[in-house]
Amino acid sequence: MAGLDRQPSGLDELGDALAAVNRLTAGRRIHRADAGAGWVRLMLSGEDRLSIVLSAIPGANVLFACAGPLPAPVARGLERLKDQPPSRLLPDAELTACGCLPGDKVAWFSFTLPDGSPLTLLHQLFGARGNLVLLDRNARVIWALHRPPHPLMAALPPAVGTRPDRSDDDDASEPGFPPSALAQLSWRLAADLGLRLASHLDRAIRTASRLADNLGRDLANAEQGESYRRRAEALAANLHRIRPGQDRLVTNDLRDGTELIIALDPALGAAANLDAWFKRAGKAEKGRQLIADRLAAAQVELAGLKTARAALADLQPASFAAEPDPVARLSGLQAWLDTHPHLAPAGSERSPRRRGPAGEPARPFRRYLIEDRWEVWVGRSNTENDELTHRASHLQDIWLHAQGAAGSHVILRTGGRPDLVPRRVLEKAAALAALHSKARHCGLAPVMWTERRYVRRPRKSPPGMAVCLRDDPDGGPRRRRRRGDDLIPVNRGSVCGWPAVPAAWRRRCPAARDRTACPSSRAWWRRSPRGSRRPCRPAGWSGRRTRRRWPRCGRPGGCRAPWPRGDTPTRSTIRDARARPRRP
Repeated sequence: MAGLDRQPSGLDELGDALAAVNRLTAGRRIHRADAGAGWVRLMLSGEDRLSIVLSAIPGANVLFACAGPLPAPVARGLERLKDQPPSRLLPDAELTACGCLPGDKVAWFSFTLPDGSPLTLLHQLFGARGNLVLLDRNARVIWALHRPPHPLMAALPPAVGTRPDRSDDDDASEPGFPPSALAQLSWRLAADLGLRLASHLDRAIRTASRLADNLGRDLANAEQGESYRRRAEALAANLHRIRPGQDRLVTNDLRDGTELIIALDPALGAAANLDAWFKRAGKAEKGRQLIADRLAAAQVELAGLKTARAALADLQPASFAAEPDPVARLSGLQAWLDTHPHLAPAGSERSPRRRGPAGEPARPFRRYLIEDRWEVWVGRSNTENDELTHRASHLQDIWLHAQGAAGSHVILRTGGRPDLVPRRVLEKAAALAALHSKARHCGLAPVMWTERRYVRRPRKSPPGMAVCLRDDPDGGPRRRRRRGDDLIPVNRGSVCGWPAVPAAWRRRCPAARDRTACPSSRAWWRRSPRGSRRPCRPAGWSGRRTRRRWPRCGRPGGCRAPWPRGDTPTRSTIRDARARPRRP
């Protein structure tokens, strides 16, 4: 195409190129608009199938037009994202004009929607990274690739004059593939894809190498199973000779009489050391063949990864100046990815999405309904757990998981109001979390719960991995206090919303179980003149929570004796009680 047969490098060249595009495309409608991570493609109506590509990808901040479809490797490398504002707003719009801001490398495209409202698309061609901004008639930003945009990208371009007559354009020839801009975009896509694949392969090789090394050491230990058995038998015969803190035992083998030096753990007793040696011998004898099979499989996998890495190194693109055909290089990398789909990094187009037959439709999460109102979602695999926790759930839903055991992620849907979930519903959801975990057969299975916003996925972790940043629901924002036993506790250890007696204080002062009896607990209440309950300051409490000082009860005889009926603690009685010796 005239004016866009190469990537413009200066303001004059950019202005001339956009003027040529304006003469050829003004007045034509947008047939389709695609948008992705750093790029927008406008496909115009007409027999020539003209399209304009605006790329703000780092290293490929280019603008070009082409007739017909893009090369297949480039079209595949530009992954389209769904529900982007340019894809929703620009189809069926009329491209009225395009140009360049005076004195700046910013290209603008003006559109008129079917209802008559105007839109403006700005493309920043300067800086370390470009930007794409969509403005309405009031210069309000509808969509931007990077926020906040540059001040130049938040203003409408100057008014456009009359539309040029395309019939008088002698230079409106059929555009071809611009070699410079298209090659730069292809090289950038190939470099990014090669870098992602190489990084993923290197990480897989390191993991496989560590596994092979560990299995090799385990196999070497397994070969010594007979030696471990002899040491365990000799230790059993000389158990009476072991003293506390002893780190080794010198004795004779019971079978051939040779001298044996048996290493002991000084922190363990004689019976514990004997049990450890017998366990080591049994593990070595039983797992020898299994370890050998796993080691052979790990070595085969490691060799395959190294071979694939060597083949990928030959396809890595060189510098842009030394690359003769970037499109062919990109096509070669994509062909390598097609032949090695199991080595694709997570999230790429060729990575396996889920397990199971190809024709089997994706199933939803396991769902339960509690009391005909509260919906509970339970994941059935690592992939479903990852999707459930990090994508499908709301930030204010309640996340539950069995503590200290592997199991399913459980989401209790709250509708944005976790403070209204009854306690009995939370207990039933916790029972589901314990049921779908490896702690299902335990007599008591602890379950941690928190709001979904406090759950994160560690970087570079496999699917299904989650880290609970705050498993104490009281650490969040203070909720409104409510009375009633069927509400979620809003304070640590309480049921109805009032502070309860800590367990450590309850052990120290048995009378603290009565909230109105023990003045040494935070749950000692008194009646105000209006009849409402409010906590008193406990007797002997220092008031400094950071020192963690045990409060003294102050009653006669100490915490073991209750206060006389009808008596209330005063400063004088507390002072006199402290002066008396405590009963043993």
